[in-house]
Amino acid sequence: MNALFTSAKGALSYSARRTSSFWTWYRSQKPWKQMVGAVVTGVLLIAGISLLHSLGNVAETPNELRTVTLASAGSLSGTGNGSSVIGTVRSIAEAQILAESGGTVRSVRTQQGASVPAGYVIAELDNASQRAVVLQAEGAYDAAIAARNSVSPVDAATAARNAYQSAFSALEYTLENEVDSFYGAPGPYGPNFALGDGRFAQNFFPTKRADIDRMIDAWRANLASASNRDPEQLLTEAVATVSTTNALLQNIAEIVNARGSNASAAQIADLASARATVSAQASVLASARESYRNKNVGSSASVDASVKQALGNLRGAQAQLEKTLIRAPLAGTVNFLPIRVGEYVTAFTHVATVAQNGALEIVTYVSEDEREQLSVGDTVTINDTVRGVITRVAPALDPSTRQIEVHVAVTSDTKNLVNGQSVRVTLPNAPVLAQSALPGPLMLPLASVKLRSNDRVVFTVDTEGRIVSNPITIGTVRGDRIEVLTGVSADMRIVTDARGLSEGEKVRIADALPST
Repeated sequence: MNALFTSAKGALSYSARRTSSFWTWYRSQKPWKQMVGAVVTGVLLIAGISLLHSLGNVAETPNELRTVTLASAGSLSGTGNGSSVIGTVRSIAEAQILAESGGTVRSVRTQQGASVPAGYVIAELDNASQRAVVLQAEGAYDAAIAARNSVSPVDAATAARNAYQSAFSALEYTLENEVDSFYGAPGPYGPNFALGDGRFAQNFFPTKRADIDRMIDAWRANLASASNRDPEQLLTEAVATVSTTNALLQNIAEIVNARGSNASAAQIADLASARATVSAQASVLASARESYRNKNVGSSASVDASVKQALGNLRGAQAQLEKTLIRAPLAGTVNFLPIRVGEYVTAFTHVATVAQNGALEIVTYVSEDEREQLSVGDTVTINDTVRGVITRVAPALDPSTRQIEVHVAVTSDTKNLVNGQSVRVTLPNAPVLAQSALPGPLMLPLASVKLRSNDRVVFTVDTEGRIVSNPITIGTVRGDRIEVLTGVSADMRIVTDARGLSEGEKVRIADALPST
């Protein structure tokens, strides 16, 4: 014990002598050197204290690993058990408006998110020249009217009979060459209608066409004896036939303008021409009947032709002006409006989208096997909370997706649905498919896909608990989901949230989501 005490005392005495010697040496140095030495010593002392503190924290805090969740790609895609598919929310009534002509945007009269009525002018392109042409055409039309009114009156009965015969020729030509482009071979009720729609009875259009044929036959038979009959009675019969034809054309237009109509471009053009002709003849007959009653009819056919020509020029000028006005074709909400005042837009540029966001439907696609289990009127569930009913099932495969299109109407509260959103639709009585038979590409959540600068990957975890990257090929993004074309199988278990993870990082696996 005495020896240990003597050894410690010697060590302290030696340390004191060394410290005293160092202090004497330090004080003998120049002042600036003394200052530098003090600063360096202080820095080293602070660094040592910080290092000891951090080491203490490391020793006190256990190494924390990030927790990840694994799930099969099939379950994340919503197609793992064959009972769910991915659909897109869209408005039942939606119009994508294209500019009919090019020009500089002169004014924008609404904003995105605003509600507009049908026919509202959303924006206007520069149209000073078109307005000048309309004004000129209006002057020419007024001059033609004045010239006709200056012609002396003639026999009103003769003019009425001439209008009667002229209207017959125009209507007969329109029926045979334009209206009948929508009809085929004769059927039990009349000519078979070429377009189908569930809103009208099967025999509706054939019966209407057959009724008009009978009225035309009676009109043709009366032409020979028209000079011996009362002109007003003739005109009244003609007006009835023209009105019936006009009503038929309105019904055909309702079919043609419906979403998914199979009408060809030629049929659409024929319909427009037929409606214009029938409308014009209705005006001519009504004017002839009124003139006969007032016994005030012009005698010169050339003057009447001049009036019609001037009116045609006016309508053409107004049509050109209308192309510079961007109107809402239906009442709804402006969902898309990218144009600004002063910008130049070219013809057929998408300038606005108007939709009725409160009336939503879901469009999805199913395989042939699933199609056999579905029918119109079946109830489905959207995102596990919203109820819907199947309103339409396509009779054949879509040539681009090789699947069958299904429309679902939303029957419950739609506050959680947004136009354009991707949703999961749970189908009734859908067959359970094998993982290798899943229809179409996988639709994974965006969070489960790592979009790096050079490639796109999904993460899996190896047996040592480290992140492994798996390259994939992606397709289009639909809402909060992305289409994965290659690189992932439905039964591959991947990390559900790839954000913030790196390849090789060690992680801890939490309880997995239900697999397929």
